[in-house]
Amino acid sequence: MAPRKLAATLFAAAAIAASTVGLDGAAAAHTDSLNGATGSLTSEAARQPSLTAAQMKNAIAPKTAKSGSAAASLNCAYYYVCGKGANGNRFDYTTCNTTYTLPNLVGWGSLHNNQTPGTRAHFYDVNGVWMFSSDAPERNDVNWTPVWYVIAC
Repeated sequence: MAPRKLAATLFAAAAIAASTVGLDGAAAAHTDSLNGATGSLTSEAARQPSLTAAQMKNAIAPKTAKSGSAAASLNCAYYYVCGKGANGNRFDYTTCNTTYTLPNLVGWGSLHNNQTPGTRAHFYDVNGVWMFSSDAPERNDVNWTPVWYVIAC
């Protein structure tokens, strides 16, 4: 996990540097949804406060990271937000107001927010800083490497 932490640290430094010169380096998701009501949200209107130290310390880690072919489709049950990294690790979360630690997702992969329409999932970096949110229903591609935490709704 050391390479992932190094990569996350370098990403965070690059994002800070980019934001200093006026570039938007915080977005990790493609934002190609069909309408403005759903999709990945990276604007100030969707911004969430950073996670507290207690939330990060008490984040629920997955019991076991589910693996499978990175090319296999991501099936996500109703009421769940799910994701899969390029390395095949995936998550399926549904409990609201719970901070989850992601199971070492690396690279670009799928995000499927299949919760009740309008339900919003929030994604955070290693330092607990909000990166983007996803309004259900949504399917998108995400660079999971810098994403460490999720709150399903």
